[in-house]
Amino acid sequence: MKNKIIALILVAIATITNAQNTFTAKVLDSQNNEVLIGATILLKGTTNGVNTNIQGSAILENIPNGKQKIIVSYIGYQESEIIYTFPQAGLVENKIKLTVSDSEIDEIIIEATRGNRTVANLPTRTEVLTEEIDEAASMEASKISHLITHSTGIQVQTTAAGSNGAVVRIQGLNGRYTQILKDGFPLYGG
Repeated sequence: MKNKIIALILVAIATITNAQNTFTAKVLDSQNNEVLIGATILLKGTTNGVNTNIQGSAILENIPNGKQKIIVSYIGYQESEIIYTFPQAGLVENKIKLTVSDSEIDEIIIEATRGNRTVANLPTRTEVLTEEIDEAASMEASKISHLITHSTGIQVQTTAAGSNGAVVRIQGLNGRYTQILKDGFPLYGG
């Protein structure tokens, strides 16, 4: 008698562990039979779900035996809820066709505001380099680009190897945004 009860329990456990089924589906557009890449297939009432691949196919695993509701959805299409009985006979690829949704989204309004400040009125950073220039002058620097290379945030970049041209970048801005004044008059840049 004990052996029969143990055998019955083992059969029940084996049945429960084998009750995990798979659901293979291909999701298509109902009008032109094109595959829907990224459609969602979800076992209702659970978090068990998958998305279709580039061929429009997906395999949903760990589905218990019995009647189960499968929800198939895709953006712009009507959601489909289909009841399947598991286990299914053999390896079946279920073709699910979704129809385009007739619903429209409400109007979207995008607003932006802009201040009335012009580029001419924007505050600019001004730095006086008197002490550094005096030190550099004592080292007999021949170009102004050599004088300002040691200042923080200023980079001097040679434009061409043979020419003595250079571009001055301040805080990463292009050279055309840099202006050097001597006694209030432009000396370099624009």
